[in-house]
Formats: sequence, C-alpha cells, structure tokens
Amino acid sequence: MPPLGMSRPSPSLTAYPEPGTYDAPPMITLLCDQEDAKIHYTRDGSSPTSDSPVFDPYRLIPLEQFGEEVPEGKRSYTLRAIAVADDRVSDEVILRYDIDPRDRGAFVSEEILPGVRLIRDFENNKMYLVTGSERALLIDAGMSTGDLRGYVLALTGDLPLDVCITHGHPDHVAAMGQFQADHAVYMHPADMPLLQRFKEHLNFDIDLSAVRPIDEGFVFDLGYRRLTVYHIPGHSKGCLALLDEPSGILLAGDAIGSNGPTIVDALWLQMSADGVDDYLSALQVFRSKVAGRIRYICGGHGARYLEGEAYLDNLQEAAQQLIDLGPGTLVPSPRPAGAWKSVCGDRLTDPNWASINVHRDTCLSAPPDAIATLSNLQVKGATMVEPFKPQRLDYTATLQQTGAVEIIATAMSRRHAALTVDGKQATSGQPFRVALTGDPQTVTIEVVAPDGETTNGYTLSVTRG
Repeated sequence: MPPLGMSRPSPSLTAYPEPGTYDAPPMITLLCDQEDAKIHYTRDGSSPTSDSPVFDPYRLIPLEQFGEEVPEGKRSYTLRAIAVADDRVSDEVILRYDIDPRDRGAFVSEEILPGVRLIRDFENNKMYLVTGSERALLIDAGMSTGDLRGYVLALTGDLPLDVCITHGHPDHVAAMGQFQADHAVYMHPADMPLLQRFKEHLNFDIDLSAVRPIDEGFVFDLGYRRLTVYHIPGHSKGCLALLDEPSGILLAGDAIGSNGPTIVDALWLQMSADGVDDYLSALQVFRSKVAGRIRYICGGHGARYLEGEAYLDNLQEAAQQLIDLGPGTLVPSPRPAGAWKSVCGDRLTDPNWASINVHRDTCLSAPPDAIATLSNLQVKGATMVEPFKPQRLDYTATLQQTGAVEIIATAMSRRHAALTVDGKQATSGQPFRVALTGDPQTVTIEVVAPDGETTNGYTLSVTRG
C-alpha cells in the first residue's frame, strides 16, 4: 500500500506479444501492473469504457475468430484497452497488429540445429529435414498444397530421401502423397484410420496402400546420424518421436505437445479416448528408456526448440498434478474453445512451460481418490517380455543375471496409500531388491489408492529363460 496521505497511481497497461507485424495472427494477452484492476477492451476501433468486455486471462483475445471470414493477404487489427481500479483509470492504449501471411503455397526454412532444418508452411505447421552423410529424412508433410517435394529436393541435392509421418492428423500429412511415387513414406499403422478419414474428407492425394508401417525400435540410418523411433500414444494412437541419440535431438511431432507463447499451444489430449493417466504412463515409460539423453526437443508447432529435460519435467508435472488432485486443478484453455488444461510453468517467463489440453469430464480413467495403478514398471537385471501398460496386470521377465533383480514400481498417484513388493513396503519410483530362489519366481506388486480401499495387484514372473 502507498504511504498514508498518498493515493495509488493509475494502473498501467501493456500487451503480449507487443504490437507489430506477424506472419500469423497471435493471441493477445493484456497485462496490468495492478492485480485488482479490470481491463476493458474493444476490437472494433472504438474507445473502451467500463461497459466494454473485460479481459479474461484464460480467454486470450484472438485477432481472428474461428469460423469468421478472414480476408486474403495483408490485414491489420486494432485493439484499444483501459484498466480500471476503483476510481482510477489508466490511459487508453492503442495496439495495432499487422498480419503479413505467406502465400498458401510458400515455404520458408532455416537450420536450427546442426543438420536439422526447420521448414514452415503458410500456417506455420512445422516439418523437419534431417540430413546425414548418406541419406536425408523429411519428418512430416504439413498442410500446404504447395510443391513441398520440389522445395525439399532442392535442399537435399543428390541425397536419397525418405519421409516419416509422426501421426495422422491433417496438418502433418497433407503433402505426403507428393513423395510416394519415388520415395518411401513411413507411419505407425495405428494411425491409418485417421489417414483414411482425412483423405476422404479433405481430398488429400495419398496412396494408403503405399504407406510403410513402422513401430518403436525402427532406425533411420542417414550415415553419421541415426534416428531411433519411439511410440508415445496419447495425442493419437500412433504418435511417434525420433531421437538422434549422439546429438540429443528429439523430433517429436505432437507426441509431447508444443508451447508457443503467442498462438498458445499445448499437448492436445481432449480428443483422445484414453485418460491422462494412460498418457502419463506412456511418457514415463518413454523417459525411462531415454533417461538423460535428450538435450533439445523440436515439436510440431512451438516457436522454438525446447530444453529437453526441463520441458519434459514440466509436461510430466502437468499430467501428474491432474491425476493427483483431479479436475479442480484445470483452467480454461485459450484454444480450442471448450477444452480445459493443466499447466506447469509461466508461459510469459519460462520458455519450457508445458500444458495439456483435456476434456474435463473424461480426462481420468477413475476418480483421483480411487486411482490404484502403476504408471511404470521396470526390472533391472531382467528383460521384460510385455510392454508395460497400466491396465495390464501380469508380466514376465527373462533373467540376465543370477541372484537378484531390482524392481522399480512407480505408483500412478503420488497420494497412493501404500505400495508393496512381495508384501513389503516399497518406495514409488525407487529400486526394490528381490532375491531369486525359484525358476520361475513370481513377484507380487500391490498398489492401494488414496482412498485406502481400492487396490490393484500386479504379478511379475521372472524366469531364467
């Protein structure tokens, strides 16, 4: 509070992003230096009053409303705003944003990391061209109807080219048919129904029979660069990410979301039939396979590459807090309308903030107090035969050594009432040593939900094989 006898100054307004020229219309955040102030604004050029709409920080201002007719070519938008706090009113600010879009068939590109070129189409959908000493790989095919094939081949020269589609949504597949006559195009088979659906409705020229199926473990050998494929379902059933281990570059499509600060983005799960708990498990399983090896993340929509472990920590926390505490932690998502999101980090100050869009009523497979599943199960000293999934309760593992194994069981909820291995208390996410006396030997793992009543029992049969 100001000293006695002094009145508080009038509020002051700023905007993020700042007024200027953009190639795509940003979403506008209005900011005031006094938290108790209400910000009133107009989009039609008139001066705002206390009766004008109030800015909602969870409903950012779109310069172009979804579904409204948008003029072609260059265009300008003007916002006017005031802040009102008690009887104090800020000066009016006038914010002009000029939009200078690329031609619908145009592409731009830049090398953002050694050997990794970012290509953007007219809607800023992202594709990546990765070059090695012997081959090149195009990751995703954008939304443009322009000559992507010609643009890419002009960059690759004499290098043979393959194409990998990270998932089957239209903003990643539109131009893939341009390559199928003389280049191999790969995608996870779980997303073929998506490809069929969008091909029929959006008239993409794609030969479905020529799409080559790939799954986790497939390696694109480009010469000195080798990209290993990982399957991270959630955004779609067949979402893939590719890791170049020596450089630590993860090319992730939409498998782990994006976090653009101006066109506010997120990991989109609101269209998924699976719960956030299924996604948390998929993310934890993936991270346990690549622990400490990701330096940079190149996503399908974000404004820049991300710091690998910092972003993944935030993304995992966004999922975990929703599982632990339930939908009460959600806030409205700025896009699309009707979605809710779980957030970790401040998008205005933290370049590695993360958020997850969900459908509020179906985002969890059970109420938070009744979640009694594991999110990950690892065995050190033995190889698990079946891939881990929270709903699968029985597993087998083949022994790599004699004497003992270490079991790492991670409870889905951090609020779980108990976690036991062979009847003994265990710590979630920490190794638990089990001596082996039989062949096979069955190890039991039990999780008790936060309610203290709901339980699930897992079994792991360890054999010397």
